[in-house]
Amino acid sequence: MEKKRTIAITSGKGGVGKTSIVSNIAYFLSYNSKSIYILDADFSLGNVDVMFGIIPRFNIKDYLDGTKRIQDIMVKGPNGIRIIPATTGVSEFSNLSEEERDKIFLSFKEMDGYDYLIVDTAAGISSNVVYFNHISDESFIIITPEPASLTDSYATIKVLRNKTGRKEFHVIMNMVRDEREAITVFKKLLSVTDRFLDVYINFFGYIPLDKNVPIAIKRQKPLIEVFPETHATKALIKIGNKLLA
Repeated sequence: MEKKRTIAITSGKGGVGKTSIVSNIAYFLSYNSKSIYILDADFSLGNVDVMFGIIPRFNIKDYLDGTKRIQDIMVKGPNGIRIIPATTGVSEFSNLSEEERDKIFLSFKEMDGYDYLIVDTAAGISSNVVYFNHISDESFIIITPEPASLTDSYATIKVLRNKTGRKEFHVIMNMVRDEREAITVFKKLLSVTDRFLDVYINFFGYIPLDKNVPIAIKRQKPLIEVFPETHATKALIKIGNKLLA
């Protein structure tokens, strides 16, 4: 039996396309006969369900309140993807208590056999972000060419290194013009992490700017499903295949 794989996908700042990447990677993996769960761990401003055009009846608040089991709050997306939805606009869940975190961690054991549990964290370096990166097998950082994204990503890696002990991070460059720009920006990050942090950052892939991405988001469908031949889709598939390898 293959080991269950828990992947945290995070970012230093918002607006870098993290949740779009999560939904498309999940769609690709599930299309390739993998059992996928997505935990929307942006508990106060979650929108994974929105990406798939789903309106959940219950969410993580109902589970933490003890009124529903984890299975009761899950909703099904395309290809059998199971989504654990967050709340929207409930600030009290932006920093969970230790008891609440432990309850979510224990819920992982209640989930039926899966191949990948993808944790879509909030942006930034809150205690929730640190915790979910800590309990995941791997950490992925989404970065764009914007200077603020680069500096915030460095800060995120630094905090995660110091608070979780993790030394290896996978980087996905998003919204770049081409591979050349992706590598240029990655090397900027590498130059400072190599100098100041005891970490290894791995260039996992890049996704080019694509006019079809916002169209797919408005349709509440994965880009891979509605625009299978577009450049960003091909890049996402390449990243998905690396996860499958």
